[in-house]
Amino acid sequence: MATSDSLIRTGPLFRNLTRREMRQRYKASALGLGWTLINPLLVVAAYWVVFKFLFGTPIPNYALFLFVGLMVWSLFFGGISVGSQSLIANASLVTKVRFPRAIIPAAAISANAVIALVMLVIALPLCIWQTTGSLVPLIALPVFLALTFALTIGLGLILSAVNVYFRDVEHVLQAIGVPWFFISPIFYTYDTLPAAAQQHETIIAILHWANPISPFVIAVQDTLFFGTWPSPADTIYCVVAAAVALIAGWLLFRRLEPEMAVEL
Repeated sequence: MATSDSLIRTGPLFRNLTRREMRQRYKASALGLGWTLINPLLVVAAYWVVFKFLFGTPIPNYALFLFVGLMVWSLFFGGISVGSQSLIANASLVTKVRFPRAIIPAAAISANAVIALVMLVIALPLCIWQTTGSLVPLIALPVFLALTFALTIGLGLILSAVNVYFRDVEHVLQAIGVPWFFISPIFYTYDTLPAAAQQHETIIAILHWANPISPFVIAVQDTLFFGTWPSPADTIYCVVAAAVALIAGWLLFRRLEPEMAVEL
């Protein structure tokens, strides 16, 4: 009951913080939310030219494939990036008002998730129209998107809390963002890699399983773009990784929360 009462009390604050994050992001912007699509569309166009025409990728409807991968990446990496900076950006609120601080990174990540939602609204009908697979696996899509969001919340809580004490966290994220993007299966699949690359099975296995976002990207691509069921291994990985990240994030955040106001 106490938990329920706490959620009811903090619900309006969470919604207000989420709306404020969105307003600040698009303040004085003529296109508003439309700007969130410009960057992924430009990226899709660039990679479509490079990998479809210059390298001849065999993936059909390649631009749409890229767009789906970027949707998952925007949800995940965009979320942990804004989450890691959220407590410092709201330092005055943290130091002056007493409330569950986890609401701040959760609100920032939720506001960022709107970008992925807009991309999903565009990608879903196109994938339904273009897919050569079955539409039945789409019933699993909300589950894998929810698991991706849970993973993002969990890691976002960890990074936001640690960043209060070690301010290098957000700079590390900025440094590893581009290489992390390129080793994630966003503009390729492991099955379509060149024959020379596929000979290195150990490296591919490391890229698949040591990269926490890879199985999530693949699962969403399978259900939304290819119209197939994700493999049992990817499914189990997503469930376990999301649960571990969420629990670890919550426990670590609670442990570091008491001294946050002092550090800020």
